[in-house]
Amino acid sequence: MPAGQARLNVALRMLVALPGGYGLASLGGMALALWLPLSRADRAMAGTLCGLLLWPVVFIVAFGVSSLRRLVLGVVLCMGACALMAFAAGWRP
Repeated sequence: MPAGQARLNVALRMLVALPGGYGLASLGGMALALWLPLSRADRAMAGTLCGLLLWPVVFIVAFGVSSLRRLVLGVVLCMGACALMAFAAGWRP
């Protein structure tokens, strides 16, 4: 792989990992906070902490997946699943 193509691959993976990871962490934390059977404050804290754990996982996976297309598809599908879970729990934007 030429050096220019490798740099472009890393840059594109960063562009997916940073905003995609943030979006997935936000939606996942919110969906978890809506589904947990705890008090409102405890649900919010647990959702936030799990979201903070989810973002580095997405970032690491972004560089472990072999194809950029699979990475984008996986992040979008996971975000859609988290959004559906949040909507099913009663979240309205």
